[in-house]
Amino acid sequence: MKTPISKSAFMKAEQCLKHFYLYRNHPNLKDRISKEKQFIFQRGTDIGILAQQLFPGGIDVTADEKRNQLVFAEKTKELIAQGVNTIYEATFIYNDLLVMVDILNKEDGKWIAYEVKSSLKITETYVKDACFQYFVIKNCLPDLVDFNLLTLNSSYVLNGDLDIKQLFKTTSILKDATKNLSYFTFKTQVAKETLEKGKIPNIEVGTHCFQPYDCDFLGLCWKSINEDNSIFALGKQSKQQLFDYYNSGVKTINDIDSTTLKKEIAIQITAVKTQQEQFHVKEIKEFISSIKTSCCSLDIEVWMAALPFYQGTKPFQQIPFLFSMVYLEDSKWVKKSHFKSIETDNRLEFLEAIISHTQPFETILMYDKSLEENVLNQLAVVYPEYQIKIQELKSKIVDLAELIKQGNYYHPSMKGNFSLKSLAPIIHSDTNFDKLDIQSGISAMYIYESMLLMSNDIEKETIKAQLIEYCEMDALVTYQLLNYLKEKIN
Repeated sequence: MKTPISKSAFMKAEQCLKHFYLYRNHPNLKDRISKEKQFIFQRGTDIGILAQQLFPGGIDVTADEKRNQLVFAEKTKELIAQGVNTIYEATFIYNDLLVMVDILNKEDGKWIAYEVKSSLKITETYVKDACFQYFVIKNCLPDLVDFNLLTLNSSYVLNGDLDIKQLFKTTSILKDATKNLSYFTFKTQVAKETLEKGKIPNIEVGTHCFQPYDCDFLGLCWKSINEDNSIFALGKQSKQQLFDYYNSGVKTINDIDSTTLKKEIAIQITAVKTQQEQFHVKEIKEFISSIKTSCCSLDIEVWMAALPFYQGTKPFQQIPFLFSMVYLEDSKWVKKSHFKSIETDNRLEFLEAIISHTQPFETILMYDKSLEENVLNQLAVVYPEYQIKIQELKSKIVDLAELIKQGNYYHPSMKGNFSLKSLAPIIHSDTNFDKLDIQSGISAMYIYESMLLMSNDIEKETIKAQLIEYCEMDALVTYQLLNYLKEKIN
């Protein structure tokens, strides 16, 4: 039997037939999966297993088996024939197409399928994904009467023990699935014909490389395109706008006339053409003049657990667990951090610490304040007696990201990236996030969550130190950016 086309493979064919062909025939050429993606995949697996509690007593076809989907499919047939009412990871093969559905449950003599998503919202991709599963299963199991997506309930608030039934929302996609059966008949045939041709499809890069997800083979397809002066190294433009340039023959930033473009675009073009960093001195001076002498920088890290862990919280609610602040005292850097233990909900203590530590300063520097302000707003709701002090703290915030994103400073090495991490090596050669054990806020969040499973105190302290090091680096680079701009314009 041919190796069947899985749901994952088919969804790649929907995105790009070249992606699909490479995924099937040249998996060794895939880009390396980032730590962030690995964390997200694991979270999806964990939520899927938890959802099985909605239908207890089922049999998992993958249990005690090697990873062999053909075996899983045969086992699924056997369980159905034996009269088993609940099957986890039920596997079906129809016309060389293969799907594994999270939960298959018989209700009133009819089968209903459930696919679990570790998300609060249902996307168009989720629906298409589920419709493909319905197409395959319905052709194997005529008694299938419904197909549901199980997502996390954004309105659920933890009160006492975790209530699995309240945690999940059920949404039927049957209407979409039944009206699209002919679509999948046609599209799966196109996918099969692509494989039968035996050669990589000649498909140019396009917006499909990033929709609905980044392609697994960007490194291969974009190898000759991602040059320093490529049009795709231009930030503040949509992918469609960049491809409009590219398809019209404008391949590099050097080919663009910047005279009619917005300031944040024009400054990038000038920087690349001259290979020199660019400043709008007047705007930078005006911005800096609003910063008081008594100044510190602040960064906050949050945990967004899919499953609410503390009483009174919701799925994916932002829970602050660490803040770091940096300031200058007698020309020396002073760093202070407050770390919240994951085992207990010490948000009040966290809030009191952040108010106490920042109170002496007239200006609080941040880089992209949206997360920090959102956290403070949520804390004001939970602890209304602190609303006035929280408002006072917020009134001191100065967001350096606004200055940069408005196109008042740009360095050609930023390559269209306006993040703090892209600025760090420009500001100071030693402030490079790549040297840290933790290099992103998403990684910090998942690594913090991993402490729930740790029993070794030394290991916990090591993780804590790494998290603080990352947070302090964010705060330090933010303050260094201010000093760097001051020096340059003077």
